[in-house]
Amino acid sequence: MTNAVTYPAGTPSWIDLMTPIPAQTHEFYAGLFGWDYEVRPQYGNYAMASRHGKSAAGIMPMEPGAQMPSAWTVYFASDDLAADAERVRELGGSAMMGPHQVGDQGHMAVFADPTGAAFGLWQAGQHRGAQATDGEGSLAWVQVNTPDSARASAFYEALFHASSSSMEGMDYRQLQHGEQPFAGVSGMMPEGAPPHWIAYFYASDVDATVKRAQEHGGKALGETLDTPFGRMALLADPAGAAFWVMNPEPTSA
Repeated sequence: MTNAVTYPAGTPSWIDLMTPIPAQTHEFYAGLFGWDYEVRPQYGNYAMASRHGKSAAGIMPMEPGAQMPSAWTVYFASDDLAADAERVRELGGSAMMGPHQVGDQGHMAVFADPTGAAFGLWQAGQHRGAQATDGEGSLAWVQVNTPDSARASAFYEALFHASSSSMEGMDYRQLQHGEQPFAGVSGMMPEGAPPHWIAYFYASDVDATVKRAQEHGGKALGETLDTPFGRMALLADPAGAAFWVMNPEPTSA
């Protein structure tokens, strides 16, 4: 891949979705973000979503009868997945899937952190991670929601050789490498929700994106918000997978 975007270890590099309704899900995100798809039968009909020819995300059909909710998984770059898998266990996390090799694309594994939130690690081969790094549907932010933000933050700081900074008056931390934040850790849990990572996708017009989501079978999970970090809305796709859309331009509201 010429001039491929590469990701330093410990930064979010990829995101994919497990869904029980792949055809309907493809149509939903195509309508929402303008994604096109390349379905790869050799990888279980994994669909590589792209925009303007640049990879943005993956969509994977669930096995029939799978007893799990549809959800997005956030993957962080790893330079040595075997060593990182061992460190996850040493730090109190646990393995959920892998590590295993994905052809010549790379190596992957999915883990649970000590509070129970699932996340992935990806050691790049031919697939370097998301190449659509701006524009509609590009990954704008990732955040873990957990009832024990201090424990989760300590885990990810150690795993990713990162530091954190707290936001005054909020149970919220930003994980960062140097001065560069790369993920959030929130103790402000949605009622009844298990610990989980969630993705924020860029939308130039959040209100129009919410309307398109509803027109394509999704739903808004609350009001559209103006925050110091921009305008944003929490949505669910037709299979119930939750995600945020945001325009991270601070408002004066």
